[in-house]
Amino acid sequence: MNTDRHPPTFLIGAARSGTSLLYKGLCLHPDAAYFNNYVRRLPRHPAVSVTNHIARMTPEHRRRVWFSGGSNAYVYSGARKLRDRLYPMPVEGEPVYAACGIPDTVSSDTVSMNAARELRRAVFATMRWGGGTHFINKRIANVRRIPLLAAAFPNARFVDITRDGRAVAVSLSRVDWWESSVVWWYGGTPKAWRDDGRDPWELCARNWVEEVRAIDSGIGELNPKQVLRLTYEEFTAEPVRTIQRVAEFAGLDNDPAWRRDIERIEFRNRNDSWKKGLPPEVVTTIEEVQAGELSKRGYA
Repeated sequence: MNTDRHPPTFLIGAARSGTSLLYKGLCLHPDAAYFNNYVRRLPRHPAVSVTNHIARMTPEHRRRVWFSGGSNAYVYSGARKLRDRLYPMPVEGEPVYAACGIPDTVSSDTVSMNAARELRRAVFATMRWGGGTHFINKRIANVRRIPLLAAAFPNARFVDITRDGRAVAVSLSRVDWWESSVVWWYGGTPKAWRDDGRDPWELCARNWVEEVRAIDSGIGELNPKQVLRLTYEEFTAEPVRTIQRVAEFAGLDNDPAWRRDIERIEFRNRNDSWKKGLPPEVVTTIEEVQAGELSKRGYA
């Protein structure tokens, strides 16, 4: 596989910005290659990527499992049948990065070029075994790995998707993995933050600020032709058109069957969540933390 002729595309965005939905929509394409849940469990055995062929051969089952039959890209919060848990699905693939010597907790400038070469090998092997000519990946930790990814794949393409930080803060507070996750710029968990007597809403709000700033810093070093920037709001307003635009940027053909697949998915704009039911003092806290970035990005 030639990643110079068909460079990989990395979807970059703060957590809860719509990157998972965009990722899965692109991975429906027959030419898309991606890390799946089998590679996540066995990151040193890329041959398990062969299971991606199963998803291509069972499009109806794929749509139901990947999107819970509708528009939900995050399908891990509830109980799932064994057959659904065993079904191949695109994942972020952090264990693959770790196996290449790229930790989750550090910035890319502390990682050796040997790790970059290992990542190239992992991507090549995933494409060889799993099929697909264009590798696509979404990983939230990559917001601070952009220079490393660009070093590993000099012609890589980056799609930056931004969402209103207030909606992001509310969405982040509701996902089951947030409370026990280690927040990279803080060094502790949201539980530790709260136990220390600090406002949990301030943490949710600031996480968006830190991540969009990390993205701006990393993307600022790239050739502008390698970057496509869009918003969650335009994505959900015109989902099919936006995904086609991203696919074209990634080098994927406008496959008719793929277009029919994405036309069947519901892309809902969930931004109003911060306007409904939040006490005014919470909204004030979030906006005070995010004021500068909200204004910079046209949200305030």
